Amino acid sequence: MIQRIQSVWLFLAAVSVCLLCFFPVATFSPDPQYANANAVMFDFYAYGLDYSPAFSEILDGVYSPLLQYTIIAVLLACAVTPFVAIFMYRNRPRQMQLSRLTMLLNAALMITFFLLSDFFAKEKFAVADYDIGIYVPISALAFLLVAVRFIKKDDKLVRSADRIR
Repeated sequence: MIQRIQSVWLFLAAVSVCLLCFFPVATFSPDPQYANANAVMFDFYAYGLDYSPAFSEILDGVYSPLLQYTIIAVLLACAVTPFVAIFMYRNRPRQMQLSRLTMLLNAALMITFFLLSDFFAKEKFAVADYDIGIYVPISALAFLLVAVRFIKKDDKLVRSADRIR
């Protein structure tokens, strides 16, 4: 049945990843140590960099389109997979596999955000201030952990009921 508690947790995980499109991952400001460097204030979103067109020549080549499309594809997979797992309630092992795959993708997304933020800060002599977007994959990971726990609990309950018959 769809009305199980793990469906709520999977839904929350999918919604939290969808929220990543609206919140910046990090905001970069000029490093006071390098006052005369070409530091630019810009925002790093999951779908790309947000900066003034006046600084486009300074930031060109920092965030390649291939990397951007890869991150967007992983982000879409992290958002869609929990929705698919909700409707696989009859096949609990497959539901658990999809949830674990999404956990792995969320962890990869989180590590990528930290590495890219560090790279942008070093490349452009800037200081990174992490925003709410960096914590969204962590919350989705927590929701998925709870969902896997309830899927296991549900599977154990069904197996024990089969054993009684």
